[in-house]
Amino acid sequence: MDQKIKKKLEEIVRVNHAGELGAQDIYKSQIKFCKDDKLKKELVKISQEEKVHYDYFESLILKKRVRPTLMSPAWKVGSFFLGAITSRLGSDYVYACTEAVEEVIVKHYQEQVEYLDKNKIEENLKNKIKKFCEEEDKHRVNADNSIKKEDFSLKIFRSFTRGVTKMAIEISKKL
Repeated sequence: MDQKIKKKLEEIVRVNHAGELGAQDIYKSQIKFCKDDKLKKELVKISQEEKVHYDYFESLILKKRVRPTLMSPAWKVGSFFLGAITSRLGSDYVYACTEAVEEVIVKHYQEQVEYLDKNKIEENLKNKIKKFCEEEDKHRVNADNSIKKEDFSLKIFRSFTRGVTKMAIEISKKL
């Protein structure tokens, strides 16, 4: 296999593993601090779905012997605080967090699928990412539809969350 392609595959596995780990930590924190039983139940369900994604990339990182991101400790702390803060701010912030993160992840996964398809490699990985992308998009749509009151501060928060997510992706690809 071409070294450039091998490096790109390692990057895909590393960044997806980091992202799914971050998702787990955000949801765990939101669940821990959530006071709304209905929302908490929803978060548990989504967290369980995301755990399947994490488990897949965890097994792949071991199987393919890919180094995880060096940023895991920082992402763990950031994810915890993002989950805790959004949970304390209320359901609209929890949903806005999910919507913003998933919007970035869906686009990110779509780019990976295009790359794998274009290079005609890793059909199994491509199919898993496609499946996960569909599930992430359902989370995004559900979250977006669940927001009750869209105000200026929520728009700013979404924009901030999208930016942080994009930054974490770019850093995790390399470190």
